[in-house]
Amino acid sequence: MPFWTRKPKTRSELVAAADGARAKGRLKAAVAGYRKVLAEHGPGDPHVHGKLAPLLARLEDGDGARASFRCAAEGHMRAGFLDRALAVYVQASGAFPLEPDFHSEAARIHLVRGRRADAAIVLATGGRALGRARRGEAIEMLRGALVIHPGQLEATLALAPLLREEGRRAEARELLESVLPGLRGAALRRVRWAIFRVAPGFRTGWRWLRTLTESR
Repeated sequence: MPFWTRKPKTRSELVAAADGARAKGRLKAAVAGYRKVLAEHGPGDPHVHGKLAPLLARLEDGDGARASFRCAAEGHMRAGFLDRALAVYVQASGAFPLEPDFHSEAARIHLVRGRRADAAIVLATGGRALGRARRGEAIEMLRGALVIHPGQLEATLALAPLLREEGRRAEARELLESVLPGLRGAALRRVRWAIFRVAPGFRTGWRWLRTLTESR
């Protein structure tokens, strides 16, 4: 190689330069740097996509960010690094709470790891995030949480009002009353209040008020 020809930068050097730009708040320069790494050293690098995705989200490139999050998670999955993939999906669901797949994939990894309670929590959180904006998908996700972990409190409390809005008040009340046994304190008050919201009336209101006096 002639002495006047600059030696191409290695992958490590390109990543370090992009990392430096990111640390200085030069987000567009960092994005350009990471994209250069992908172009020159492999477009499917999960580590680089994991660095690129949150920057794209901050720059409001939603499509690019979602694609990079998926590339990062799927790359880690193929390599057998399930917990790294999980960390990517958790970060992705924080950036895009209305993207059902990110919540569902995170829950699936927990299930593969045998962590059923954690999977239910992830689905309950996702269903709550989807809420009224995507009610049908939210209901499906919350039902999934309850299949995995029957009686999961947060999933129950998130699902009941959505069922009420669908006109299924009896089903919502039955669901809430199914978790009452064994509840105490704040959890009991929350469920009693939710029952009152679903089926307002003297009896449900009195039962909720009684939980307030019993806690004093």
